[in-house]
Amino acid sequence: MDAQSKAYVALSAYVAKVSSEVRQRLGGGKVPTPEQLANYVKQVVEQLQKLVKGAPRSVQDKMAAPFDGFYDFWGNSTAKPLSAQSFLGILEDLEDTFPEAEAPPPGGSEVGAPAPTSTGKGAAGGGKGGYTAQPAPAAAKAPSAVAAAKPEAKPAAAAPAAKAASAAGGAPNVKLFEKKAKPCEAGMRADADSFVPGQGLAKDAEVAQKTRRAVAPPISAASKRLPTFEKKDWIVAGIRHNVVTVISGDTGCGKSTLIPQLVCDAENLVADDKVVVCTQPRRVAAITLAEYVSKDRSQELGDEVGYQIRFINKFCETTRLIYATTAIVLRRLHSEPTLDSIGCLIIDEVHERDVYTDFLLLLLKEAFLNGQMPHLKIVLMSATLKADDFANYFRKVNGESALKPVHIPGRMFPVADFYFEDACEWLGFSPPAGKGGSKSGKGGKGKKGGGGGGGGDGPSPDQIEAVYGSIQKDNTAKDRPGATRCNDYTEKTLKACALWRANEVYIDLIVELVHYFHKEQPKGDGAVLIFLPGWGDITKTYIRLYQSGENLKLITLHSLMTPEQQHEAFERPPKGMRKVVLSTNIAEASVTIDDVVYVIDCGVRKERSFDAGTSTSSLDTKMVTKANAIQRRGRAGRVQEGLVVHLFPSYKFPTFEEFPMPQMLTSSMEEVVLQSKVIHGGSNSEITSMLTNSMAAPSSEAIESAVKLLKDMNCLTRGGELTVLGRATAAIPVSPCVAKFLLIAAAFRVIKPAACIAAFLSIKSPFQQTPTSENGKGDKNKVTGKDYFNKGFASDHMTMLQAYVEWRREVARGNGDEFCDQQGLSPETLDMAYMMTNQFVSFMVDAGYDGEDVNGEGDYGEVDPVKKGSDQDALVRAAMVAGFSPSISVLYRGQRTPYWYLESNEEVSPFRGSANADYQMNGADGEEWMVFSDAMKMGRFNSIMDSSLVFSPFVLLFARALMIDEKKGEIRFDRWYAFVQNGPWIKELLDLRAKVMPSFKEAIESRDLAGFSRELTTRIADFVRQRPIKLDKIEAVARNIDEEVTGAARKHLSFYEWPEDLGVDDEEEECVKVSPGAVPAGVPHTLTIGSRAVLAEQTEDGEEGAAVDAKGMTRGQRKRTKRRDDFMRRFEFVNFVQKQDEVRKNGGLADLGGLAGSLDEALNRSDRAAKPDDLARRPGRKVQAATDEREMAQYQGVLGFQAFQSDPLGALEQHLKNSLRRQNEDGKKAEGIASKKKRKQATG
Repeated sequence: MDAQSKAYVALSAYVAKVSSEVRQRLGGGKVPTPEQLANYVKQVVEQLQKLVKGAPRSVQDKMAAPFDGFYDFWGNSTAKPLSAQSFLGILEDLEDTFPEAEAPPPGGSEVGAPAPTSTGKGAAGGGKGGYTAQPAPAAAKAPSAVAAAKPEAKPAAAAPAAKAASAAGGAPNVKLFEKKAKPCEAGMRADADSFVPGQGLAKDAEVAQKTRRAVAPPISAASKRLPTFEKKDWIVAGIRHNVVTVISGDTGCGKSTLIPQLVCDAENLVADDKVVVCTQPRRVAAITLAEYVSKDRSQELGDEVGYQIRFINKFCETTRLIYATTAIVLRRLHSEPTLDSIGCLIIDEVHERDVYTDFLLLLLKEAFLNGQMPHLKIVLMSATLKADDFANYFRKVNGESALKPVHIPGRMFPVADFYFEDACEWLGFSPPAGKGGSKSGKGGKGKKGGGGGGGGDGPSPDQIEAVYGSIQKDNTAKDRPGATRCNDYTEKTLKACALWRANEVYIDLIVELVHYFHKEQPKGDGAVLIFLPGWGDITKTYIRLYQSGENLKLITLHSLMTPEQQHEAFERPPKGMRKVVLSTNIAEASVTIDDVVYVIDCGVRKERSFDAGTSTSSLDTKMVTKANAIQRRGRAGRVQEGLVVHLFPSYKFPTFEEFPMPQMLTSSMEEVVLQSKVIHGGSNSEITSMLTNSMAAPSSEAIESAVKLLKDMNCLTRGGELTVLGRATAAIPVSPCVAKFLLIAAAFRVIKPAACIAAFLSIKSPFQQTPTSENGKGDKNKVTGKDYFNKGFASDHMTMLQAYVEWRREVARGNGDEFCDQQGLSPETLDMAYMMTNQFVSFMVDAGYDGEDVNGEGDYGEVDPVKKGSDQDALVRAAMVAGFSPSISVLYRGQRTPYWYLESNEEVSPFRGSANADYQMNGADGEEWMVFSDAMKMGRFNSIMDSSLVFSPFVLLFARALMIDEKKGEIRFDRWYAFVQNGPWIKELLDLRAKVMPSFKEAIESRDLAGFSRELTTRIADFVRQRPIKLDKIEAVARNIDEEVTGAARKHLSFYEWPEDLGVDDEEEECVKVSPGAVPAGVPHTLTIGSRAVLAEQTEDGEEGAAVDAKGMTRGQRKRTKRRDDFMRRFEFVNFVQKQDEVRKNGGLADLGGLAGSLDEALNRSDRAAKPDDLARRPGRKVQAATDEREMAQYQGVLGFQAFQSDPLGALEQHLKNSLRRQNEDGKKAEGIASKKKRKQATG
């Protein structure tokens, strides 16, 4: 052993020796004084300086790095107060950096580098001057570029041998803990701030507490073997003493399964009346983790451990740990702004940076800084990537103290990394030559160089030479000292690398690799996991593998699968078959398939981007980032040695981006802005400031674009305040435009077809090539099945609806799957649409929907077919125009197909798979329009994804602003200008515009969609179904008409403008404490003085305040006065109810008849007056007494309901309406029984 080898052994053994001593003492509950710790650290650092003296600079830098921010390593002095637990964290980082070994790496590598555990590329040697073949992978390969990029990925060091410790000189002869501290049970100590990562020693120690709840089940043997269990003490103590704790962990460390259990079971960490919630970015992860943890604890799923995702709640009253999607927690903030029911919120996979996670982190930080949620503990769990960024983001929340992430090393078998050049060498594969390559990634095999099948010329000598130089300079060669990478490959392989193209998915190569692994088994038996960018590539690869006839168990994995379908990916395949999982990036981190041995990374991903300037999005194909590649590599090697093939050249990896773009920067901001208004409140500038200070930091331009669209939708006022429509829209878990479409459709009483359409818009179109379908062999530019279901509707939306209706009919017959195969439909998408349709309809029924299609107790997911040209068809399209506006385009005649233009004067085109891709115009310019729900940048024009044909009456009726000059025959609406002919349609249009939106607004404000007039609905259908109104010479103009018209001219403007939402019911009601007697002081109300209506306020001494003449009020003030007057009538009614309640409490019987009369008088509206049936003959004394007891008991109970807290008078009114209805039914029932007895007696 040379001198360098001995030095490395001494260094690693000394680090392990000191770490073991400190860990053992802290585990026993022994905490040093600050003086003892400072003296001990000083001597340890002095010894470490001696051990690295003379070592290469890189080794010295690695030694000093963990001390940064806490201790000046080279000056051997304290930078800031250092706790014993923080020092242990530094030592553990050093253990990871310098794992104990008996000898250093061969080949004269630097001191401190870990010894390799396997052979690398070219281990078989290479010839002189020429190229020699690369052997097939038989053993694990040396650390690659991907592996090297992964921080702290080395295995944890074992306990040092005594001989090695002796060689290192041993630890300093100093007793670290001279005074014995009181130990805790199970070796966990949680009584001092010394356990808090990055914080100083505690001055006053608390009383030691039990570490685990008495009722907690024992930790399983499997969980005890996880690396997380080894750091359980530090993890729990850190959470106990910090508001926010950041934990980073490598793949396989068990953070997602064990840490929530540790928090749940820790004594006095989470109160018994609160739950632990662990969020996941995807449904499949929430389900599988909950199932695993409940099984690990030997409990039933849904008992103590459950999950909550959209449509499914799997928990009960005794559940203590809930795995949930991030969107579920955001929804809870609507009803529970301070998350009082949650004791600890664990946010997993924060490094994925999806829009919901970033938004949730922002809201939590703002809440903490504003003094809210003092009870809540936050745990952020991330891969090792960028964990420090999250710690810095929450530094202020923890009181500016240093927040050092807790790192947990992974525990995996070795994983060999191979690349595109390796796969080409094994299989003789070569990509197609020629410009543009091949969409299918077809290549050629054989002895002739240059690759086959693609056509065109092969690579030039200069290109081959460039590849030769790139491989020679590749950093991964440093992992095998002395190796010359280029000698490992044939000339054909170098040519293949020259032909490789970025963003290309080589499906042929993927299929050949699967067959190679299946037959040769270079790493033995095990599953194959293939990462592909999207469903289209998954389908193509599935079909190719399916047609090969191999014994392969093919499974697809993506976000739209049902829980039952997702389970198949985790099950073992039948004997004699190999499981092959084709997955999107969902398998990168959210799910772990234990039996995966082989991973094929296609190297390509899909990323959606959004242009705030044009308000359009695009779906781009990009190369994976380094973070993606590292995560994909980590999916192999869970049960045995693994192998990963990255289908890009190894020398390209250093050029990749580090991390994916945060989703908040690649999507529109309407939903985020609207949710911010509802949950956080504030002006536009305050919202912009808050969002730009988030981790993603979206641009102010993107936020302003979102605010403008929300104003156009009437979700915000022109001043930026939230409207009632905005609040109602935000309550529905879909995009704002789809939510508005649902609300209007419910008012028009066509909710079921609209809910089905909204479901597909929230998921995706059901039309696609399914893996086992044979329908995709025809025209590739047409989506299978759309022509069949379109049936002249000229609407993508109605086509999806008709497909859904027929699918449900076939499901009832037991032919659902066969029907999907025949028509090219996705059963997963249809299943999800069925659940969402149920949810949307249920939501609207709760909001007062009373359409004929929901009468009775039928299945809300069953939808009747819509007849083309019917009232129902017209009303659904009308709701689309009103909901999706301003997403609408006019059609101009073209030579073959019409031109589509937006109000921005931008030309667009229909998506080639649209039902309207080849639509031929039947009318004149300006008569036919297309309303659409999404647009995406594809090629030269923006492509309209899903569109529906509507006519000019639809557009004019629901334009935001409209003005007609009958003398000049001119019309202006929004940003459009045209000439029209006068006629009776003008009067009908203006009359409907004056009634439709005001009536809709009243229905929304009263939370009663049934309040929208049926007669008005009929008039709308009749108007939009009339002959199209001719708009001559229509063109787009620069400004909206409502921005141009000012002063007296505005009286001719037909303009929909929603007022600011003043809160629940009336803002005055929120602060009123109802008590019997006179009107409370400070409550404004109306008085009548002479002939003038005035607004007054009763002061503390009962004197009337200053009166304001109603004639001088603005329109808004008059509306408020009317609402206050209505409030006072209901206030008197509540007084009466409370008086009757006092009568009941004193042993008397409440006057229910009086309640009924008081209710009728309080409502005082003809359309809501009690019907004669409500005042039917009163029941007898016994029935009335029973009804009275039930009524008052329910009245007491309703006080605790959330609806009563938010809208007490509205809830009480509805409650008493129901009670009167029940009383009437009881009376009729009693009367019927009496009549039956009389008839029986008469006949007897």
